[in-house]
Amino acid sequence: MPTNTTEGNQSYSHEPSSTVSRDEFEALVERVETLEGRVEEKDERIAELEEQLSEQQSESAKERAEIKQRVTTLESEESDEEPDSNDETPTPQTGKTALQEPETPLEDIIQIPEHLAEENLSANQQRARFVAKDIHEYSRSVPAGRVIKSSELRRVLSAGEDGTVYNQTVSRVIDYLDSLGDEDVKIRETQAGERVVVFTDEIVKRIVAYRNRNNGVVTGGKVEG
Repeated sequence: MPTNTTEGNQSYSHEPSSTVSRDEFEALVERVETLEGRVEEKDERIAELEEQLSEQQSESAKERAEIKQRVTTLESEESDEEPDSNDETPTPQTGKTALQEPETPLEDIIQIPEHLAEENLSANQQRARFVAKDIHEYSRSVPAGRVIKSSELRRVLSAGEDGTVYNQTVSRVIDYLDSLGDEDVKIRETQAGERVVVFTDEIVKRIVAYRNRNNGVVTGGKVEG
């Protein structure tokens, strides 16, 4: 009796098997196509966010350079406008020491006069300056330095402006503190996902020393906790 064999000549098709109805098969195909579409959309979104991040980093670096240049120009103009004073010459006996030069753009904008800050800084840059000037009062001490959470920063800004400050504004101010503070300011997150601004003890001490000198206060340079 002749036998028919299909071994080696099997063909495959997209037709549904006998155990799956055509409706079920078509529904499955549609679902797969939908999932593939979602994956493509997510890939496009990820690429878009990566591009935005790259642009923001580039803009941040440009802003820092512009602020640094602007502050240098303003300080030079202020120096030219100040009259020479020969009435008194600082000596070691006076107990005064030379003011330490700023090491970050954040310290630069803290040290410029108030009217120049208002004329030359954006609203959020002024907010970052406002927070940084008295950060020793608003922050708490931790092993890494001094920290302030975004919720606390929002309360500080709201009190300073006597009004509502939105989350987007707080986020932008945090970004400015981070970029202008260089290596002395870092952004971390709590386990709950809240952003935290971390200032090193060194930058806080420099800010306090400047503030004390500017206000005519003589201290040992210690930052109170």
